Amino acid sequence: MTTFSERLGIVQLPTALQLDTVNDALRHSVWSLLYDLYEDNNNDYWKMVAKHVAEFFRKVPADDLPYRDYECRRWLKEYFYSLSWYEFYDMIEFVAENHRHMTRRSSGYRSDYLYHQVDNDRVRLAFNGILERELSGYRFVAGILSPISDRAEVEEIADAVETAHKTGLMGAVEHIRTALVLLGKKPEPDYRNSIKEAISAVESVAKQIGGTKSSGIDGALEELAKNSQLHGALKAGFKSLYGFTSDADGIRHAILDQPNVGFAEAKYMVVACSAFVHYLIQKADEAGML
Repeated sequence: MTTFSERLGIVQLPTALQLDTVNDALRHSVWSLLYDLYEDNNNDYWKMVAKHVAEFFRKVPADDLPYRDYECRRWLKEYFYSLSWYEFYDMIEFVAENHRHMTRRSSGYRSDYLYHQVDNDRVRLAFNGILERELSGYRFVAGILSPISDRAEVEEIADAVETAHKTGLMGAVEHIRTALVLLGKKPEPDYRNSIKEAISAVESVAKQIGGTKSSGIDGALEELAKNSQLHGALKAGFKSLYGFTSDADGIRHAILDQPNVGFAEAKYMVVACSAFVHYLIQKADEAGML
């Protein structure tokens, strides 16, 4: 909901996504989330988190950390507020990936552990809520912090990864995740290889459906057409849209021959290939081909 001053136009609402900057509102909001997660008088979370950050993220001697919990919080806050925009996002991803591990403690019984009541997925959801609210250009997608902020596109990629994982097509999962990593690589993204990985996700599923000796996506679509209701125009459209070819080095895409491959092309291919992977798996599963 907008504020009184925003509705009257006295204060202008921000409209541009933050891609290579982090404003105060975003940084303060993320720190407040960290404070809510780790400020607990009954558990020394700050000491545990600071030690993990020192060892595995900041890469400084752990014995240089202060002793008291509140001093560790201050140490971590000073470091957090000194981070550049891309280090800021690296830190967010690090926390989301390691949250449960760096807050676990021994239960005192054999090798059992007690874990933070908030799991890693809920931490990512909380981060996404802040990133969306503060107009960051990044979101967690399939566990990877990526420069994809459209909710429908995020859900399409996440659905593709989930469907591929459920059906045991882990090759497609890894290709999509790698495409996201390369798309969001900081400070310099790798758009060309992100596209290659996205296409490879489709090829991985196509081989599973059409057989390893099939002619890439053509063979997969032909097999689908034999075993399920696949409209001829739709099949031809897929072939034309992706322009797949088979050669000695595997599949390639005409878009990679273009001299200027940027974010728009890479993002389109990651989203489109994810949607195509999702579609192929669903159709193959319905036809009993997986």
